[in-house]
Amino acid sequence: MTASPTQVPGREGMWRDLLPPGRRYLALPSRRHPVVVAEDRAAVLHYVRQSLLAIPPPMPGWLYPAARAALAVPALPRILPGLTVTDQDLGAGLTHDTLDDIGRLTASGPVVLLDHSHDPARLLLLIFPPDAPHPELAVKIPAGPQAAQSILREAERLRALAPLPLGATRPTVPTVLGLLRHGDLPALATSALPGAPMLVAYHRPGHHARPGPVRADFVAAADWLSGFQSATAGAFAPLDLRPGVVEALDDRLARPARVGLHALRRRLRAHLAPRTAVHGDFWPGNVLVSHHRVSGVVDWERARTAGSPLADPARFVVSYCEHLDRRTHPGHRVPGHHGLIAGRPGAALAYALDGAGWYPRLIREFLAAALHRLGLPAACGRDAVLAELAAVAAEATDPRFAEAQARAFILLLAAEETPWPF
Repeated sequence: MTASPTQVPGREGMWRDLLPPGRRYLALPSRRHPVVVAEDRAAVLHYVRQSLLAIPPPMPGWLYPAARAALAVPALPRILPGLTVTDQDLGAGLTHDTLDDIGRLTASGPVVLLDHSHDPARLLLLIFPPDAPHPELAVKIPAGPQAAQSILREAERLRALAPLPLGATRPTVPTVLGLLRHGDLPALATSALPGAPMLVAYHRPGHHARPGPVRADFVAAADWLSGFQSATAGAFAPLDLRPGVVEALDDRLARPARVGLHALRRRLRAHLAPRTAVHGDFWPGNVLVSHHRVSGVVDWERARTAGSPLADPARFVVSYCEHLDRRTHPGHRVPGHHGLIAGRPGAALAYALDGAGWYPRLIREFLAAALHRLGLPAACGRDAVLAELAAVAAEATDPRFAEAQARAFILLLAAEETPWPF
């Protein structure tokens, strides 16, 4: 059986057509789009429908059925031949029998293999117990040495977080089971977490054009951050930019923007706040939600056991605004946001911070609540977002994305500021 390119848009019926009952298929998409391995069971179909299908192309990093062909195979081969346990295992939960356990799970239950990231590229293997609605095990597999370093870094950060008193948020953080070896590269095995990425609901038509669903997203994020930060709060220290941001941007910004960056740093350092554990990339794609609550947070490679408590709330705001106008043609008004014209880098964030309407009010309420919890004045909210936008520009490895973030930072620095918040 082959799937016509006309079947590419993600809809339940097309997915059912792609995977007839009782047969296993390997979907082969274009080079830049996800790889999918699945068995047509009710459990995995439910998971795919609820968790993954709703994201419209071209949204890299999560599964959707963008297949050029679907090839019937009698049985999936042993998962990624050559995958073995490393000599120096990171976790007591992983033994040399783990691959046999994976093999048994694979033989009896569904598997999804998806293109998890391409900055740097790695694959994510999700393994389901038989007839279960959620995966039990997640294995991150690097596509090359750069991604291998990222995987080792995430293992290290998760291991450092494990002894912390995470309180009620502990079940939402993956448990490191250990390192596997794929050829000469490491692969990271962790517990899998339930829920769907918040990004799925975000990209459903009309979701971010209405106050109710957007407010629910921010309430869920705020509740998780409150629990995570309260449980890990430590000694007070001056606020600051992320380490390395000034050095990374000094050579890329014109003089007025460099002056603004250093002025921003001075303003931040005038305030003290408790240092907390930091996820480091807290955006809707890494936040899993179930029943309107955060059920898991993934991708911890940028985590720190002690850092600025403003980093995660501000990153959530920056990233939520980043996609606000993605489905609107440049120069057109964004539906639901009459003060926002699509197409200019930073326009959505400028609208959120300095504009008028329900969305800017919601953003400012979210930031003000986070700042109040930390004992900081609400007026720090804009600077917190600017600092995180600078961090995004500094750490981005894609040149075009980095340039867009730097331009957005310059735009917001140069904006004529109304007393904030209002």
